[in-house]
Amino acid sequence: MRLIDRYIPSDYCDSVSKSLRAAEALSADYIFEKMFCSFPKPVAWLFKLRDIIVKPFGLQRSGGFRNLVTETDEEEIIICKNDRHLCFWVGIYCSLPEDGWQEASVTTVVKFNNFLGRIYFVGIWVFHKLLVKSLFRKAINN
Repeated sequence: MRLIDRYIPSDYCDSVSKSLRAAEALSADYIFEKMFCSFPKPVAWLFKLRDIIVKPFGLQRSGGFRNLVTETDEEEIIICKNDRHLCFWVGIYCSLPEDGWQEASVTTVVKFNNFLGRIYFVGIWVFHKLLVKSLFRKAINN
């Protein structure tokens, strides 16, 4: 059982995955670093804009993702952020290589704590879908 499975079902869940045949084995740590620790400038700008917009509503501002890691094992990393409006978990998974193949995925799970959490998520949902797919693709193709 994957670590992220314990947070499902929730109010929202999505996942992007891919089977990989790579010359060098990837790891969940590698995918995490590529997706969540070194953003392209437009993505960093979006996070800054998000922080400005949510500040008046008392939502916690971005502080980076390294400090949000709550669980790890050999194949998966879970990051979590919980505030009074919503809680989200992201599972970054990369199977151990088997016959030169690996399965990699990023799964997002969201639990709304109140109505403002739902409104906030509606506002970022489109960006979330586009960014996660784009950053995941970039991480596994580098």
